[in-house]
Amino acid sequence: MSIIRKIKDYYKFSKNKLLFTTPSHTQGEFIIPVMKKMLGENFFKCDFSEIEGFDNLRQPETIIKDLMFQISQIYGTKQSFVLTNGSTSGIIASMLALLKKGDSVIVARNCHISIYNGLVLTGANPIWVMPEYNPDWDIFTNINPDKIENIFKTNNKIKACIITSPTYEGNYSDIETISKICKKYSAKLIVDEAHGALLNFLDTEIQPAVKSGADISIHSLHKTAGAPNPCSLLHISQNSEINPDLIQQGLNLINTTSPSYPLMLAVEATVKYLASKQGKTKLKELYKNISDLKKSSNKKINYYNSRYADESKILLKIDNVDSMLAAEILNKQFNIEEEYTNRKSLLFITGIGTTKNKLNKLKAALNKISENKTLTKTVNNLSENRFTIPKACYTPSDIYNLPDNSITEIPINYASGKIAAEPVAAYPPGIPLVLPGEILSNDVLNQIKQLCEKDSIKILK
Repeated sequence: MSIIRKIKDYYKFSKNKLLFTTPSHTQGEFIIPVMKKMLGENFFKCDFSEIEGFDNLRQPETIIKDLMFQISQIYGTKQSFVLTNGSTSGIIASMLALLKKGDSVIVARNCHISIYNGLVLTGANPIWVMPEYNPDWDIFTNINPDKIENIFKTNNKIKACIITSPTYEGNYSDIETISKICKKYSAKLIVDEAHGALLNFLDTEIQPAVKSGADISIHSLHKTAGAPNPCSLLHISQNSEINPDLIQQGLNLINTTSPSYPLMLAVEATVKYLASKQGKTKLKELYKNISDLKKSSNKKINYYNSRYADESKILLKIDNVDSMLAAEILNKQFNIEEEYTNRKSLLFITGIGTTKNKLNKLKAALNKISENKTLTKTVNNLSENRFTIPKACYTPSDIYNLPDNSITEIPINYASGKIAAEPVAAYPPGIPLVLPGEILSNDVLNQIKQLCEKDSIKILK
C-alpha cells in the first residue's frame, strides 16, 4: 500500500480514533493561525508519527518499505531510499557506509559542501581531482577519466571515488568509463546526481549514473522535479556489492527520528507522476519549450551547447554585453532573477514547473538587452584557469577536532605559508579556493584577493 492510500484510508476508517501522540497539532485539530493561513489544513492532516499501522523510516517494514520498493522498480535499482533531509543526508550516509578513518577517497573539487562534512565525520583522507575548465564560459565541466586513473595508479588503497554529475551548470561526466576504472581498482563510485533527477525519465543517450556503472547515486527531487524542499532519493545500483543495510545504518546516524510524512507523501507523488504518461508528456513539453526559446532568440544571444549537457540548464551569454550588467538589468528592469552569473555567462535553472509563458518572458527580456546598443562589455583582467589544489597538511577531520585555542584570525596579507582553518570559496562557481588544513600559498592568496571580498582569514596558530 502507498503512503497516500494509507493516509486516505486512515480518515475513511479511523474517524473516531483519539491520538495522544506527536505531532501535537493532532492532524490539524489545532493549527496556529499563521501556519493555517500559509500552509493550509491538508498539510497537517498528512502529518503523522509512527502510530499503529504506519511505518518507521529508520526501519521500514510496511508502507515505507513498499514505497522504496516501488521507487526501486521505477529506477531499476538494487534498492532505493527515501530521503527527507535532502541529498546532503544521502551523500553523508553513503560516505559513512563506505569510509573509515584514514581511508583514502578521490573527491571532485567541485563537490557539494555535504561531501566535505562527510569527510569530517568519517575521518577519510581526500585526494582532490579538478574538473575540466571551459574558459569561454568560465565554468568547470566534466571530470576527465584519465585524471581518475592516474590517481589510482599512485595509490592502491583508495576505497571510493565521489564526483558530481551533472554539475551545477548541467555538464555530465563519462560515468561508464569512470566506473570501469573504479572497478579495476576495487573502489566504489558515488555520484552526486542531485541536479539530474529528471534523467531517468528522458529519452536521451545519457543514462542515469546507476545504469552507467556507479554504485550509488543521489537525486534531489526538489531541484528540477517539482517536489518541495528537501525531498530526495538515494539509489544503489543493481550490480553493486554494497549492502543496503550499511546505507540504512548511515542514514540512521544522521537523520531525525521524527521523519516528515508530508515529505514522504511528496516523494511518492513526485516519482509516480514522473513515471506516468502525463509526467513524461510534461517533461517533453518542457524540453521542447526550452529548445524553442533557444531557436527563436536573437542571434546575439549565445546558448551553451554540448553533447553532454542537460538542456534544462539554460547557460547563455550576450554578444558585447557584460554578464554582470545583463543580470542587473534583468533583475531591476524586468523583475527576472537568474540562478547565478559569472564573468562570462548567466545560468537559469528550469524544472517541471517552468512554463512556456515564463520562458517567453525571459526571451523577450534577453532580446531587448541584446538589442541595446548603448551597453558595452567591460574588460576583465582576471586570469582564466585560476583554481589550483593547495597542498594539505591535515585532513578535514583533523582540523575539525582541534581545540578552539589553536585557531586565530589574521590579516590576509600576512597569511602566506600559513595553514587555513576555514574554507574560502568564490561564488560562482563555489569551488573552494582553499579548505581547512591546506597551505595558503601566494597563488591561493592572490586568488582569494581577486575573487573574494576578504580582508582577514582564520589560520592555525
